Amino acid sequence: MKIYKFSEMNQSDVNRIFSRGSREFGEIEKIVRDIINDVKVNGDDALIRLEKKLDNCDLTKSGFYVEEKDINESETLVNVNLKESIDLAIANIKDFHSVQSPQKMWIQPFGRGILAGEIYNPIDSVGLYVPHGKGSFPSVAIMLGVPATIAGVKNIVVITPPDKECNVDPNVLYVCKVLGISKVLKLGGAQAIAAVALGTKSVEKVSKILGPGSLYVNIAKQLLAGRIDIGLLAGPSESIVIADHTQNPLNVALDLINEAEHGPDSTSLLLTDSSDLVNSVNSLVDKLIERIDENRRKYVEKVLEENGGAIIFDKIDDAISFTNNFAPEHLVLDLSNPLDVLGKIKNAGEILIGPNTPISAGNYLAGPNAVLPTNGFAKSMSVLSVRDFLKVTSVLKFSPEALTFYKDHIRTLALAEGFPAHAMSASERIVVQSDITKEDDGITIYNMTENSINITRETRESSISVSLYFGQRDIEGKRKINTPLNFLNHMLETISWRSGINISVKVSLEGAYKLMHVVAEDVGISIGTAVSKLINQQIAKGIEGSGSAFGIIDEAESMVALSFEGRSSFQIKYLIPKNFEFVEDMKSADLENFLSGFAQGARCTIHATILSGTDPHHIWESLFRAFGESLRRCFDENKFRKGTTPGVKGI
Repeated sequence: MKIYKFSEMNQSDVNRIFSRGSREFGEIEKIVRDIINDVKVNGDDALIRLEKKLDNCDLTKSGFYVEEKDINESETLVNVNLKESIDLAIANIKDFHSVQSPQKMWIQPFGRGILAGEIYNPIDSVGLYVPHGKGSFPSVAIMLGVPATIAGVKNIVVITPPDKECNVDPNVLYVCKVLGISKVLKLGGAQAIAAVALGTKSVEKVSKILGPGSLYVNIAKQLLAGRIDIGLLAGPSESIVIADHTQNPLNVALDLINEAEHGPDSTSLLLTDSSDLVNSVNSLVDKLIERIDENRRKYVEKVLEENGGAIIFDKIDDAISFTNNFAPEHLVLDLSNPLDVLGKIKNAGEILIGPNTPISAGNYLAGPNAVLPTNGFAKSMSVLSVRDFLKVTSVLKFSPEALTFYKDHIRTLALAEGFPAHAMSASERIVVQSDITKEDDGITIYNMTENSINITRETRESSISVSLYFGQRDIEGKRKINTPLNFLNHMLETISWRSGINISVKVSLEGAYKLMHVVAEDVGISIGTAVSKLINQQIAKGIEGSGSAFGIIDEAESMVALSFEGRSSFQIKYLIPKNFEFVEDMKSADLENFLSGFAQGARCTIHATILSGTDPHHIWESLFRAFGESLRRCFDENKFRKGTTPGVKGI
């Protein structure tokens, strides 16, 4: 293993490591260009000829696609233990990637009467390239297939090289069977990428191609980038292990050889501040690779001697700076204080926190995707996810008030850029009254449905936009709650979490307005109004319209009861001494103002009781947990109440 001292390295040494074993691509690029042109001109004939030459497979006999019966029968060809491991990996990776799915659509008010948002739709067709040259890779099929199916892509084509009998790896076919993927194309290399990018008589064109491959595959993707979305370029593999003297050398040695065995063009580096650790690891590497087959052993030896090795730094912080510049695909933190270092890492495809987390756990079954940016692209690209299989469409609607207010500004900007028609399209447009509803108290209601509502509330001091949405949890919901009060933001997030309602709030203040007690009340009024409208919309379904719950956190406990009966009332009792005037950046009185405002806007009754607690944060969070749970129960269905209201007087 090559060993460096960073303080003694010259620029040539550093450049060589950062080059990641790069080669001149001129000759390979010419070969790939010729292949692409051949497929473009000769279509199926070119594919048949190239597969016969490069993979020894005669597609005229076997056909381009794997037959469905072969996919179904693959289960009988897979080792029982391997099948169990594949099933476990698919389950874990599905669990992780399911959390990534965004809500189908979000729309909320912005500015003065602007309604805007986004719609998420799956890409129509994708090709998933699963290599086969250096072995069997069902894990790649899992990492690509799971997020594609979760995203809802209707046309998924797995592309993988056949063997000389024109058979496809049964392990990959088994993954396809489990995931419900029925199209498997028997092509490999540059010709496979050209086929799905250009389309032929027998091979359908797809919109996007994803998956790691050889140098020929990656160059083909780059040359065809204008014809197909090539997504994330992955490969060759690379890793950095940052370790200190506290670590077991065996674990570090195992992490080091993990990525080195991928191939001679891989990169594997150990960065440390301990010479003793390097010496121990070096000795262990020699012993470990004796247990690896000859081909893989040669890969490890070449990688650790030419493309990687160990670098000794004066301090770990220098190793971290080196890592951020390198931007590795895999980063292992084998350190005594990994969580202290975590926040300093800016560029890495994935971070694995040792000592109990092998890179192979991420490679195969932990949950996060193993298709990661390489070659320094972790500085700007992200790990493969469900989002790679989705496309986002913007939605925009102006209210009459928005057009009236903004049209002169649009005209000014358009004329400044020399576009008179752009200017006229706004300034000379006839204002048409829309279906947006204006109510008292400065409330404007936008695009209300049974499961969502968007409103704004305008006062002399503030503009408050609120969006409520039932459905799958918005994983980015936290950043969509923006009031000037940090603790109120936290409590609104608590309500959202406990009620099962996605909440978006944006508060804009006029000038130097500073009266936070009014802000708290106004936010309560706005959210309460929105909830009231959703309650009314769902009365026909027969919802409870009332609910109560306890909330606890550590030593604190509270109880809240809610009832939507058309009358505003807020009562709060303290069964402990009320000696907590402030909680973080808020007055306790302002949290009461929020609840009072909610009752006013929702025209509901709230009875809150603080039962116990000593920490003001815990006390108020227990109450807001109870509030959120109570709100959730108000929306529970009760067939006995279908079409009625909760109270005898009604809403």
